[in-house]
Amino acid sequence: MFKFEKLLVCLDLTDMDDYLIRYANYLVNTFQAKSVKFIHVMDNYEFPEDLSEAFEDDDERSLEELFLEEVNEKVEKHFEGRNGIKPEVVVEEGHTVERIVKFASKNSIDLALLGKKIDYEGKGGVVTKIIGLIPSSVLLITESTPYEYKKIMVHTRFEKPSAVAYQAAAYFKEHTRAVIEFHHVYKLPYNYFPVQKPKEMKKLRVRFEPHISKRYSKFLKKFKLPSDTPFQFSINVKGDEAQSIYSYAQKNKIDLVVTGTRVKSHLANLIMDSTSEKLAGVDKDVPVLIVKDVKEFVGFFKALFE
Repeated sequence: MFKFEKLLVCLDLTDMDDYLIRYANYLVNTFQAKSVKFIHVMDNYEFPEDLSEAFEDDDERSLEELFLEEVNEKVEKHFEGRNGIKPEVVVEEGHTVERIVKFASKNSIDLALLGKKIDYEGKGGVVTKIIGLIPSSVLLITESTPYEYKKIMVHTRFEKPSAVAYQAAAYFKEHTRAVIEFHHVYKLPYNYFPVQKPKEMKKLRVRFEPHISKRYSKFLKKFKLPSDTPFQFSINVKGDEAQSIYSYAQKNKIDLVVTGTRVKSHLANLIMDSTSEKLAGVDKDVPVLIVKDVKEFVGFFKALFE
């Protein structure tokens, strides 16, 4: 059973931090979280201009102290400390991905909150790497992410990660009363390409619907999921599963896309699948919850960082 009680908010000293900290208030209140930690990693000594000026004034404080003061100011301004929770603010020095992943693992974080527009100069893949390696589930938000969930879409490939993703979505539903639906993107066989006309698409949907519906029923039965969960599917015509999911989410006013992921068989391949990675991209303006099966990940992380 999923419980999002231990939250980690990843900050980068940009304007996105304000949205993340305020959203942490909502998550704490919604899930009755027991703890929330805010972390910033000083990577390659890149720091804001106003902090640089402090050094010019012969400030005797250490770099870490200056960063900690900056982050504390942001948290004190935007975090309300609901449910009697006292936030913990952490500033570390080192490689951003490694520090955040280790911190999340050490503190048994349930849910990490990141901004889709978090970016480190010269480190455009930082967020992607964090998502791929961190043992906790990850919620990615944008500045426009709503403070309520009415419609949640669980991306399914009829496999175990999709069942795990549903359990996380059910936890959201329990606390928000949102409606959950499954969505599958069917990859069209190559012999059907190209398909462009709406009439042809309609015929294809009629042709493949019985097959897809049968797979869905088997999936629900295998993983003992509620049989009354609504189900929709899209046909992947252009070969981009993430775009199909995103287009459907936009058209149907989905508030949250939930997708599962799994550890590959080798540590060298410990990365997200391309669909999750694309959904995490800043060009997809929809909040995404990437769900991890913690038990499956723990052993890999110990081997990776010890």
